[in-house]
Amino acid sequence: MKIIIKLSILSMLFAFSIPKPYQMYIDTHLHKANRLKHSTGVPVSIQFAQAIYESGAGRSNIAKQSNNHFGIRCGDNWHGGRHYSKSGCWRSYDNVGLSFVDHACFLQDYYPHVCFKGWEAWTTLEGYGESGYWKKIGRIVERYKLYELD
Repeated sequence: MKIIIKLSILSMLFAFSIPKPYQMYIDTHLHKANRLKHSTGVPVSIQFAQAIYESGAGRSNIAKQSNNHFGIRCGDNWHGGRHYSKSGCWRSYDNVGLSFVDHACFLQDYYPHVCFKGWEAWTTLEGYGESGYWKKIGRIVERYKLYELD
């Protein structure tokens, strides 16, 4: 009985540990995300939660082909590189760093009222992606304890 209880506790402790590919991604890009947090006010936790959700932390086909780690579509006002797929036009970047910069600036332009606030403020937003998008991002922040990066 004691062994079962100990195993249950251990499985609960590791149930929401961050997967190794995500941790490697965070380790690689943490410096960029921190710099952008200080210049744009977009929390590190939000940046990584969106990268995990939108591209599997840079592992999606779109991310690999266009360096777009945040699923940002071209839109009418985009004058940079473009990547076309069956699902539409996606912004394309020469490197991942530019994807991080554009993403943070994009959020700063559209959501200035939550920049320089905690990650929780972002979970109350609407009007980006599908219904409930920001709540999903918040659940990723909580699940992997990304708030510890802020």
